[in-house]
Amino acid sequence: MKKILTILCFTCLIQTSFAEIVEVYRWEAYPGRQADMLATMQQAAEIHTALGANIQINALDIGSTQNLDYVMRYDDLASWGESRDKNTESAEWAAFYASVASNPAGKLVASFSAVNNDADAMADDFDEQPVFNVSVWDPRPGSGVELAQGLEMAKAMHERMGARVEIYVDLYGGTDKMHYVMSFDSWTHHAEVFEAMESDEAWLQFIALNSENPDPSAALVERFAGRVLANF
Repeated sequence: MKKILTILCFTCLIQTSFAEIVEVYRWEAYPGRQADMLATMQQAAEIHTALGANIQINALDIGSTQNLDYVMRYDDLASWGESRDKNTESAEWAAFYASVASNPAGKLVASFSAVNNDADAMADDFDEQPVFNVSVWDPRPGSGVELAQGLEMAKAMHERMGARVEIYVDLYGGTDKMHYVMSFDSWTHHAEVFEAMESDEAWLQFIALNSENPDPSAALVERFAGRVLANF
């Protein structure tokens, strides 16, 4: 057992080093200040892209409290570390941060980082599909591998139906939760895929098998949809 756990940990370290890394900063606007907060995020994005990050600004919709996510993407762990060092040393960022802190348009309500299970995904791969649906799963102790396998099976079926799917595992700011992110060309495309799920025999069998399990490997702790407002 110890040997198996060592192999799994080593595999996770390799994956973290060479897979896409995301940081998500969730902001709640003060009353009447959402436009100001969006403008602030756009200014921040211009600075961060110059420092090596890919930035996405997302509006959370159904299933959320209408917050904005400021998403920073990096190709791998090395580019993540390099960009963060540049950010720490940036006089432009320091001046911007001081200016915003003196009159903030909102408050930070959550932040976390995660690694993509797909080592082939790159930070600039996410510009074309602006609608997303996210399910966050919390595995019970010792069931992370089982959950990952189940999500990979779901991914294969959903991508066959036309969605793009990425699976992320928490790094900093989280526990070992997994984020199942489905992306679509539009809300119409979103609806088409979910309609296909309702009649897809393999998917219905997969759902039935999991719903009958008296000891599920994970709990669904959050689910929401939204849209990308801007890419930088």
